[in-house]
Parts: sequence; structure tokens; C-alpha cells
Amino acid sequence: MKCPFCDAEMLHGYLNCGNAIWSERKHKISTLPDTKEKYAFHLGTPLLSPHHVACDCCPSCKRLIVDTSDYENNLG
Repeated sequence: MKCPFCDAEMLHGYLNCGNAIWSERKHKISTLPDTKEKYAFHLGTPLLSPHHVACDCCPSCKRLIVDTSDYENNLG
């Protein structure tokens, strides 16, 4: 896959994480979304091991591309 920002060849790998969320605001205490918040990506706390989210990383400009279509979201 080519990087859409700098056109370098991206590396395919995994984002290894626990509880994570992408939303329109900063979370200071908890990563649980509130009822009014829009979020595109939410991973709850894993029970036995970390989440392994497939993504591509650009070795040149250091950006990550994550396909969040299979994860919990409420964007509609």
C-alpha cells in the first residue's frame, strides 16, 4: 500500500493495545465514551490479551492508517 501523504511504500503490521478510543474530545480519566459523544473506534478492555488491530505504518512520515470499519462506533 502506498502512503496517501508521502507516497512511500507502507509496512503492514499491528497496533497492539488495550483499551482504546478515537473520539472528538480528550479523555482525562476514563476511555469510556459518554452518551452524547461521537466516536469512530472503540476497543473495550480485553479479558486475556491485548487487542491486535491490523494497520499500515509509513516508515517515511511515520503515519498510521487503521481500518476501523469492523470495530464499535456510533458515527452512523
